[in-house]
Amino acid sequence: MAEAVISGATGKGLWYKVRSFLGIHLINIFAGALFTLLAIFLLYPIFSILIMSLRGDEGFTLEFYKEFFSYNFYYWSLFNTLILGTVTMVILVVVGFCFAYLTTRGPFWIRKPLKIVALLPLAAPPYIFAISLITLLGRNGFINNLLNLNFNIYSWTGVIAAQCLAFLPLSFMMIENVLNSLNPSLEETASDMGASEFRIIRSITIPLSAPGLLKAALLVFVMTIAEFGNPAILGGRTPFLAPDTYLAITGEGDFNMASVLSVILIAPCVLIFILHNYVLKGKGYTTIVGKPTAVEYKEIAPGIKIPFMVVAFTVGLLVLSSFGVILLGSFVKIVGVDNTFVIDHVLNTQSNIAIWNSIKVSLCAGLFGAIVGTLLAYVIMRGKFPGRQFMEMIALSGFALPGTVIGVGYIIAFNRPPFLLTGTIWIIILNCVFRFVAVGVEAGISKLHQISIEIEEASADLGADFLTIFFRIVLPIMFSAFVVGFIYTFMTTMMSLSSVIFLVTPGFDLASVYIYLTAQLGELGLASATTMKVIAIVAVSIGILKVIAKKTGLDVSKKQGA
Repeated sequence: MAEAVISGATGKGLWYKVRSFLGIHLINIFAGALFTLLAIFLLYPIFSILIMSLRGDEGFTLEFYKEFFSYNFYYWSLFNTLILGTVTMVILVVVGFCFAYLTTRGPFWIRKPLKIVALLPLAAPPYIFAISLITLLGRNGFINNLLNLNFNIYSWTGVIAAQCLAFLPLSFMMIENVLNSLNPSLEETASDMGASEFRIIRSITIPLSAPGLLKAALLVFVMTIAEFGNPAILGGRTPFLAPDTYLAITGEGDFNMASVLSVILIAPCVLIFILHNYVLKGKGYTTIVGKPTAVEYKEIAPGIKIPFMVVAFTVGLLVLSSFGVILLGSFVKIVGVDNTFVIDHVLNTQSNIAIWNSIKVSLCAGLFGAIVGTLLAYVIMRGKFPGRQFMEMIALSGFALPGTVIGVGYIIAFNRPPFLLTGTIWIIILNCVFRFVAVGVEAGISKLHQISIEIEEASADLGADFLTIFFRIVLPIMFSAFVVGFIYTFMTTMMSLSSVIFLVTPGFDLASVYIYLTAQLGELGLASATTMKVIAIVAVSIGILKVIAKKTGLDVSKKQGA
């Protein structure tokens, strides 16, 4: 009996020591484990690309870079990519400003409808617009046949139009956010002093909107040059870096040149981030200082309203037409050619298998990504160790880098021991987790900003150890951030193409890859039906996300916009 008592005391003492050790060091253990994951699944692939671009059969070499700059095809690929990014950026800053100005200062009856139309592309994969434009303006397109036109959509016009429609929400959200934050009394005062509305926009509104305009331009440029689907489907023979990187691997098996193309693709993104920070550094744009302002609604001058409405309505009509033609194309044989009703496209077994594969991958990526993002947020916000900002920067890098680059990096990094993942479902899951973990991290950080550390300190003063505080106080409060990270990672994985197309294996199609391949083969009905099913899944995810944001007060979009 005595032995049992001693044994129990010893066991309790051992558990007490383990619990005390974890209470003191658990946050540092989390930090070490998470940094290891970030190093392996973000830094390692990026460094692998850089090393592969400089490694030949005999060791270090710059021969592949020399080949890139001496071969006209690659030179034009870079040039075309930069032109595409620049033109799309300029167009979308203008179009986004027109939408944002009308939704914040325009007639009340058009504000909400325009906002819905501007945000509608968020619920769809970017390449939906390539498919819809082919259906409308392709060789057998509905509009071409109806009006007996010979318009060639497989051109610069098609690629730019598709990119502008796909990334309209990014430009609109950034610009609308900053227009909403402007003090309306500034414009009101200028108007009372006799300034025309055009002069107010030119001298007050646009200069004070510089942060939003620059951030919109930055994001649109980066996303445009990184987008794979639209240039690959509509580019025809015009070379672009992202599709050419894919062809270098799948067509020629040339990983060295694919690495060079990836490094070149990263360079403009890094340069434009530096330029963005340099332009905004040291400049203040604050116009809201906490004092309430009441300004009466004022009708926009016709010289401003009419051109803005023409631009917004034209683009809005294109967005709605694109979704309409995709919906119609799902249930007819060929839109505009043979409008016979069919259900085969929707019931196609192969497309449904691809969607089910995407759901499985997305669920795993969403769950793992939400866990990693939540823990990273807590470690970054509550940790006392040096290097927390560096960890956050690494976590955000996956979101900032082109998906094509991350995809190539994973192929190079994980096709040999000790991290042999190529050919498995895990390489796709981990790729999506660490590409999109930034949103979970930012959601967690936003939530922790709302949680006073005094709650945790009071619990500790009452005798609760770190494990009790973490699992019974912190995690329940951060659950909404966890759900945001899960849903966002889930829906972006469902739509992702630029990185996963490098990682899928024969016999295991994902919905995004299946849509791309069927569109390339001209099976627009199958591509449209599969796209509509993906849109339905993503729309439900966005709806759940909005409900959570409304009930919890957590709006990660504002943090991301900042």
